[in-house]
Amino acid sequence: MSDMEQITLRLSVPEIEQYCADLCRGTSNASRKHATLIALEGFITTHASSDTFSGPFHKIISIIQQYSEQTRSQLLKQYADELVTALSRRNAGEIARIHDSLSRNGFDQILEAALDKLSLTDQMTLKEWAESWSSDAENKALAASGFPDAFNFKGAGIALSDYRAVCELKRKLSPL
Repeated sequence: MSDMEQITLRLSVPEIEQYCADLCRGTSNASRKHATLIALEGFITTHASSDTFSGPFHKIISIIQQYSEQTRSQLLKQYADELVTALSRRNAGEIARIHDSLSRNGFDQILEAALDKLSLTDQMTLKEWAESWSSDAENKALAASGFPDAFNFKGAGIALSDYRAVCELKRKLSPL
């Protein structure tokens, strides 16, 4: 088979609707569903060059985007629930894992939702923990660097992602 040989892929609106519905019913892993839908949209957009101005093309992309938005909402809810647990356990690594999985705006949204589930007393305690944790991390990173005004988180044994996530939390809680 030569590298230039091609296949023709034909999709109809009902077929893509059925595919997306089956995909979303087929697994409980919201992250996997969401990634698959994003990849499918990208694949179709990239390879449907002659059909990009047609009605069916736009309807197919619209259907995929509708399902993608549903899975995005599920994913954000899942992350928000996981974040409540991570915050209550004061687990910087778990907070960082969630922080790293989202855009800054996405993390800010779910952090807001997670904090809304906590009492004001719990939020104040969390604020104190975040301030203490980040201050301790900065002191250790300064000591590990050997230079004034320079941090060496790696040398201090602190994951930079943990520090960034806790600082985002601290920033969010600063108005309290």
